[in-house]
Amino acid sequence: MVTLKVALVQQQAVPNDKEANLNLSIKYIKEAHRKGADLVLFPEMWSNGYAPPFETAFDEPIDAGFEEERTRWLADAVARDSAYVTTLRKLAKELNIGVCATYLSKTKQKPQNTAIIIDRNGEIILDYAKVHTCDFSLEALLQSGDEFNVCEFDGIKLGVMICYDREFPESARVLMLKGAEIILVPNACDMNPARLNQLNSRDMVGVAMANYPGEKWGRSTAFSPIVFDENGDYRDNTIVETDDVSEGIFIAEFNIDEIRNYRQNETWGNAYRKPQTYTDLISLDVKAPFKRN
Repeated sequence: MVTLKVALVQQQAVPNDKEANLNLSIKYIKEAHRKGADLVLFPEMWSNGYAPPFETAFDEPIDAGFEEERTRWLADAVARDSAYVTTLRKLAKELNIGVCATYLSKTKQKPQNTAIIIDRNGEIILDYAKVHTCDFSLEALLQSGDEFNVCEFDGIKLGVMICYDREFPESARVLMLKGAEIILVPNACDMNPARLNQLNSRDMVGVAMANYPGEKWGRSTAFSPIVFDENGDYRDNTIVETDDVSEGIFIAEFNIDEIRNYRQNETWGNAYRKPQTYTDLISLDVKAPFKRN
């Protein structure tokens, strides 16, 4: 039986302390390995704990009064060939475990909100920059990604979408069309039923989400795409759902054989789509009431 055990890291990071968070990464990857995980999933932008450079940065990220703090925050971005990433790659190889690591990444242009998947050999098999950046907030300082990609880990096709990507059904749909069987979701925001429902039964793929703990946050979750049993009756597809404040490493086990069989037989997915009617989905026009400054 083919399975995938994903360790959901619901832990606090140290605000804007890259080295401390690297050490915590090492600790939690080792703990996940002891728990029998195949792959470890961290919350969004773990390198700095998604902590702002100054108190009001989420609301006023370009406030001229905080240029020094903003510059220092952006300069702390992580390069792909840095000791930060190299350390994680070596540990993944040493422990024979996969890692979905997240960080503020350094690029030739603006920094990006990035997640990489490292395989059991320590190789980076997916490098994803958040497409739907929160341009109304702190992420206005960052460069958006421009593509959703899929990789193969232990013969299982994985994709990644980061936090706000979850709000747009196109994110999961594109990953499904590219073959993703499981979508990993690093997250950093308060969670509620509306947001959890955005993850549930997404496009015939399994979903695993890791979030930071905190009041009204947390709720790290894994869903199977299988919502009907062999008789066509509804079944609960929740694999794991934590509470909001508990810290821990929570294992979500996906039955890949069962998921593949379901995908081959259920009518949802790609067999009966009508893409010729979807041209408005790629229109660049933004009309009222959705226009924003």
